[in-house]
Amino acid sequence: MRKGEIELLAPAGSYEAMVAAVQSGANAVYLGGQLFGARAYATNFDRDELKKAVEYCHLHRVLLYVTVNILYQNSQFEELLEYINYLYSIHVDALIIQDMGLYYFVKKYFPHFEIHISTQASVKNKAGVQYFESQNVDRVVIARETSIDEIEDICHDTNIDIEVFVHGAICMSYSGQCLMSSMIAKRSGNQGACGQPCRLQYEFLKNGKIEHNENKYILSPKDLCSIDHIPRLIEAGVKSFKIEGRMKKPEYVASVVSSYRQAIDAYYKNQPIDTQQAKNNMMKIFNRGFTGGFLWNDKNFVSSDIPGNRGVKVAQIVRYNKKEKKLILRLTNLIHQNERLYFPKEELTRTVTKMFKKRLLVNEAYKDDIIEIELNKEIDIKQDVYKISDYVYEKELQKYIQHENISLPISMKVIGKINEPLTLTVYDDSTSLTVHTTQTIEKALKTPLSTERIKQQLSKLGNTIYHLDKITIDFCDNGIIPIKSLNDLRREAIAQFQQKKLNKHQESVHVILDKKLTKRKQVKELNVMISNLKQYSAIDLNQVHHVFIPFFLLNKMDNIDDRIIPYIPYLYSQDDLNEFIESDLFNLFNQVLVSDYGALQLIKEKKKVILSNNFNLCNDYGIEALNNDFVIPYEMTEKQINNIHTTQKSYFIAYGKITNMNMKHCIISQFYLGKKVDKCNLCKHGTYQLKDRKGKLFDILTDTYCNNYILHYKTLECYELDYFNADAIILNFTNEAFDDIKKIINRYDHIINNRSVINTTNLNTFTGYF
Repeated sequence: MRKGEIELLAPAGSYEAMVAAVQSGANAVYLGGQLFGARAYATNFDRDELKKAVEYCHLHRVLLYVTVNILYQNSQFEELLEYINYLYSIHVDALIIQDMGLYYFVKKYFPHFEIHISTQASVKNKAGVQYFESQNVDRVVIARETSIDEIEDICHDTNIDIEVFVHGAICMSYSGQCLMSSMIAKRSGNQGACGQPCRLQYEFLKNGKIEHNENKYILSPKDLCSIDHIPRLIEAGVKSFKIEGRMKKPEYVASVVSSYRQAIDAYYKNQPIDTQQAKNNMMKIFNRGFTGGFLWNDKNFVSSDIPGNRGVKVAQIVRYNKKEKKLILRLTNLIHQNERLYFPKEELTRTVTKMFKKRLLVNEAYKDDIIEIELNKEIDIKQDVYKISDYVYEKELQKYIQHENISLPISMKVIGKINEPLTLTVYDDSTSLTVHTTQTIEKALKTPLSTERIKQQLSKLGNTIYHLDKITIDFCDNGIIPIKSLNDLRREAIAQFQQKKLNKHQESVHVILDKKLTKRKQVKELNVMISNLKQYSAIDLNQVHHVFIPFFLLNKMDNIDDRIIPYIPYLYSQDDLNEFIESDLFNLFNQVLVSDYGALQLIKEKKKVILSNNFNLCNDYGIEALNNDFVIPYEMTEKQINNIHTTQKSYFIAYGKITNMNMKHCIISQFYLGKKVDKCNLCKHGTYQLKDRKGKLFDILTDTYCNNYILHYKTLECYELDYFNADAIILNFTNEAFDDIKKIINRYDHIINNRSVINTTNLNTFTGYF
């Protein structure tokens, strides 16, 4: 990769996909081992495959990054750090990390190991990037919700590498902040086990009544595609273009990587490129429809009719021949035998095993042809038909999977003198190796060996990944040596040259786990968090230690009690936060609760900080790394909470409607207007919910910034407070009524003051953390 050029970073969920990525033109590949990665259901790599993959990539001058971007408990660190030691020893180029505890150990014991902060860490603004820049992190993978304008600003004002997702699946919620799968099915995205509930059908309700719409995949985003915008991304200063797809097959990797490789190369060569053709090719392999997403401010974001691969439109249905059980189609695109068709209304797929044109069996047909295919099921004829595999294109892509396409330049230097061995030095910009023949050069009796013949023999590198870029030959005028010796020397030189590139020794690191023992904590404080000022009027301040109030509501209050602590929610306006920090109001407070790294960066030097549960601090080491009071994440078990040892003050949320999704998208305007429309005010005309296939109801909340929040269908209520190793509880109120807030506070006040337990049989609550 040339200095100053951006990196094309490709996914690999299998060894074959890794090969496809390299052969298609990736500068770097990211993959996961069979432990500790955020794609637990990909094939992934065992240790032998990891070592083999590193060697393959490095020989091809491609970097290899390993994902260890899940959250960890104290009990996992011994095995985790042994694994990190192994990755270090085999020369993995970088680790992709979410957990701050792991970051702490890598920085401490492996200071030269490059760290990339994962998109799972939810870094979404310039201040968040600046926080990690101050921590000497090498790269930040920016949240997918970040716009190109924001990215340009970040790249301009920071000196850290920025990695941006440019293509592939999009999460509906901010990555690292989605609890939907975790709360519904105990399959946590933060453990690499997301069940993708966003790809399921939901009914949309207004004021408790179903609003009818035939497109029910309300939460299913299209796939991001940025190939039309390569120049602006490069000129913005982005370091790495990241392609999503570790669950995808090698053909997908080959198609997308080769398309982006061509677009990037065209930019540097100042050549035009047909990006529409590139998109057409990529769509043949897999797509949910393409969108520019938040990166390119594309409001057409959701694939509400088809949640999976929609391929390309290939036909319209003419009619169904019930007698012959054949479907008659008018083609809108080319089709071949053995390709798969998709009928969206029935969610039905069929392989075209036989295809008839004018009653004759054919193996291909063209646009505007009328064909018949066998189908033993009558279907709705008022629908388009899609082709979700492409036999010819997939066969073409095999060149990236089964063949060596890369040829790297090397140089040679040859020295030959009478009665001495022939010396051959092979070198490139990073490695040099010298070998000698076992035979000495003799004086020729007839025809001496010419420099042209030496060059010809040494240039025969066809079965390697190299080509001869330049050669210098200093060979005696009348010398000769057998051609076989020359060929053997070439083969030996290349073999040793490759081995030298791989044989860079890395010492194992001795890591000491500091196991701390602290006194078990007991809940002594009752705190309340509110969402609006009507809820504040329901609170008896004598019952609570602190009230957490959104910072943007404070200027609307007549009186600021000293028990109030401002909190910065996960989603906020940067302008509003900056204005608050610069105001006299800010000076009234000693503490602030923050929910992302951006707010932490802006406030940590000015006030005492409390870290919300959005920071996902699950182990002693992450808590030590950030060194602030904190709120325990929802995804921890009671046992895991009790295994935390820290002198920092810890809070846990004992009551609340858990936010399953934090999203920049608006479900309400999407449903009614077909896309997100800022400030449409539809949210003010009623209450809204989603209803899943099991009849569970999820409230949809909005804020003044047109963000959406999906609440869990059950309310969290933990009454057995003595079971939890924490200093304080928080009652988190979202859309509760005035009287309910009073009752709930009274209940918990009674529990804390009397150390009593209340049992509940309310089926709409759940008691305890997992």
